[in-house]
Amino acid sequence: MSYVNSNGTEIYYESTGTGPAILFAHGAGGNAAIWFNQIAHFKSKYQCITFDHRSFARSPAPDSSLTIPNFRDDILAIMDHLEVNEAHLVGQSMGGFSTLRCALDNPDRVSSLTLSCTPGGIPLSNPSKALQELGSRGADGIKATMSKSTFENPALVQLYSSIQAFNTEFSFSRLSNLSRQEDQVDKSRLKNMKVPTLIISGEEDPLFLPKQLSELVPYFYDANIEIVADAGHSPYFEQPDTFNKLLEQHIQSRSQ
Repeated sequence: MSYVNSNGTEIYYESTGTGPAILFAHGAGGNAAIWFNQIAHFKSKYQCITFDHRSFARSPAPDSSLTIPNFRDDILAIMDHLEVNEAHLVGQSMGGFSTLRCALDNPDRVSSLTLSCTPGGIPLSNPSKALQELGSRGADGIKATMSKSTFENPALVQLYSSIQAFNTEFSFSRLSNLSRQEDQVDKSRLKNMKVPTLIISGEEDPLFLPKQLSELVPYFYDANIEIVADAGHSPYFEQPDTFNKLLEQHIQSRSQ
């Protein structure tokens, strides 16, 4: 098992494959294991880096350390440890807060940015009802954000639940520091972030609606959005073939 020390916390990470680096940052329902579909697809051509955010699975941490700046520093610590100067960053939901902050503060370290079902810490004027109620439903609330077609595959839902169960210390109350006012992203900063950005949205995502994420696109220097059919809040897990194709096209278009 591989760890790197970041601001006093041991952060678990995995690195698979060789080539240009892609670093995947999971959401509140996941951990490093949730990216199995992406690792299997990309590892033959890319160095795939996954990790457990602090307080998730194999990266226990005190509540007071759960901040977006620390999440950013954890990613940079892993990259430094692996001697990766620059990486394509992929952030799912909560992971988008980590990766967008990296791109804003250290754009020279980011080859491209992919934000999956997340505003990345950009305040939304009308948060969805599902988002406002999410914390009261606990871990099961995240599972309930999947699409109708996903729920018709009980084995897939069970797999998600099994991976999520590795997060033995998880609770939404522990993540309250992620919404600190001083860490929210002012839209005015986005035009100066010259990192090519792909936003991926699940057509049935009840948390961050496709319309809400589409409205963020014009604020970026270089961004576009793709909406995945038959996917809820986790298109990388629910429709991995489509997700991987979109991600690969985004990465390759920036390498030409």
